[in-house]
Amino acid sequence: MPIESRAAVLEEPIDDHDFTGRRPVSVETVEVADPTGEEVLVEIGATSLCHTDVGFALGHFDCAYPLVLGHEGAGVVTAVGDRVHDLEVGDHVVLGRIACGRCEQCRAGHSNLCARRVPANESGRLRTGTVPFSRDGDPVHHCLGVSSFSEYTLVSEDVAIPVPEELPMDRACLLGCGVFTGFGAVENTAAVELGSSVAIFGVGGVGLNGVQAADICDADPVIAVDVVPEKLELARELGATHAVDAGGTDPVERIREVCPDGVDYAFEMTGQSAVITQALDAVGSRGEVIVVGVPPFGKESVDLDVYGMLFGEKAIRGSLSGSYNLPLAIPRLAELVVDGKLSLDELVTGTRPITEINEAMDALEGGGQIRQLIVP
Repeated sequence: MPIESRAAVLEEPIDDHDFTGRRPVSVETVEVADPTGEEVLVEIGATSLCHTDVGFALGHFDCAYPLVLGHEGAGVVTAVGDRVHDLEVGDHVVLGRIACGRCEQCRAGHSNLCARRVPANESGRLRTGTVPFSRDGDPVHHCLGVSSFSEYTLVSEDVAIPVPEELPMDRACLLGCGVFTGFGAVENTAAVELGSSVAIFGVGGVGLNGVQAADICDADPVIAVDVVPEKLELARELGATHAVDAGGTDPVERIREVCPDGVDYAFEMTGQSAVITQALDAVGSRGEVIVVGVPPFGKESVDLDVYGMLFGEKAIRGSLSGSYNLPLAIPRLAELVVDGKLSLDELVTGTRPITEINEAMDALEGGGQIRQLIVP
């Protein structure tokens, strides 16, 4: 029998950033379907707010409305479909991303580029084709195959990735997006080498994990760039050797003072297209710019110094989900946390009940928050 669940439902996007005034997200009671086939039912133990959730509220992505928000979640499996083989009731899981395991990209080890991912996301369905939520008989769509802003969610088996039980839920949930995105961009997409110079533009919930990865990779220097002094201070605590306040100085000039020939790698973590140009100016010959942040649709154009790219043999690469195969990456990252090598405590800057989701979005957009936990 379907079960009832309180959930944060986005009825339709808004065209400004007044989340508290407009209150686009409401807490509603929805019905969650029983798992069938390759699906599992998960009781959410903890979930957190990401800028991507704000992007959905602002209409930055193609998707179906209304939908249950949330994509950084952790919980416990409470029921499984009849074709689930690798999960059992009681398993602790982090909710990752859709990976069918059958398409060309999945078979090649690039499950972050799964061919089923985009169609499922745009339709608001699971990879299996199910719309798992309903309200008064009408469908309420799914978000990124996860929809963690709910007491219960239904996901396909590939999305629910087992993690050690000793990892607390309110830390495990952070592994569901921001950690693997930032950490993987440095460790996996760029494969930063020992002694390489690194600049990270934007040290929020994604960029701070890039800082930690650069530190673990023994990069030197590791230059953090942001406009929020508190975030720069935190970046230093987590491994940055230099901090550049881009609100008060030209970040490229400052980076070039530290590395006159430019850095080897620059990571764009803000989702602002203009910052890609700055990152390209900051890298030296044969340097790489790794684009991690997602700009709003319609604002993707970038001014590029083509001559500088050509004569410096500079490269620009995208990094989606840290270029990771998440079923392998998330357990490894969880082990780093359990072993004390990767710190998540500093990333949590607030906890709010689900009824304050609009206020949480306002606070995140204000720039002072890194990750706020949302309690179902």
